[in-house]
Amino acid sequence: MYKSPTRLKSPAARTRRLSALGCGLALLIACTGAFAQQQALPIRIESNNADLSQQSGTSTYTGNVVLKRGGLTLTGDRLVITRINDRGNVKAVLTGSPAHLDKQPDRDGNDVVTGHSNQIEYVNNQSTVVLRGDAVVKRGGDEVNGQVIRHNLDTERTQAEGGGSGDGGRVRITIQPKSDNPS
Repeated sequence: MYKSPTRLKSPAARTRRLSALGCGLALLIACTGAFAQQQALPIRIESNNADLSQQSGTSTYTGNVVLKRGGLTLTGDRLVITRINDRGNVKAVLTGSPAHLDKQPDRDGNDVVTGHSNQIEYVNNQSTVVLRGDAVVKRGGDEVNGQVIRHNLDTERTQAEGGGSGDGGRVRITIQPKSDNPS
């Protein structure tokens, strides 16, 4: 037998419900605005040499390569960019000895994310970086080590895989305690 949900009869209960709904809607609008703003950011590249091919949709940059997009900076020795579609979405594969990642916070409360590995793959429409080969990612005082580390720049979710022979094929993570001293 179906029973209809009890309606909130008190004005205070209705106010709390509407307030929660308003906060959720404001958060959704803020996140959508931040995502749209991030999608509109240009990718800037500096290097010693560049080989651009409009026909193949692939560009290769070598020598002191720097890729910047918003607060994201990737540096390394060689960068290959492949156009995924006509909307400006690209896959960027950076190699180095090692290649480096630096992501400055987009909003208050976020930490700087840094990292390095033999190869960094960045797909701009997915806001993800994948570090391969002796990968290290640091956020705040925490550190993740593995052979493959995936980090979502929007959600700040990090996933790691082991596989290296020097560390027994395991992922190593160091989590620092939070300071009680608000400075």
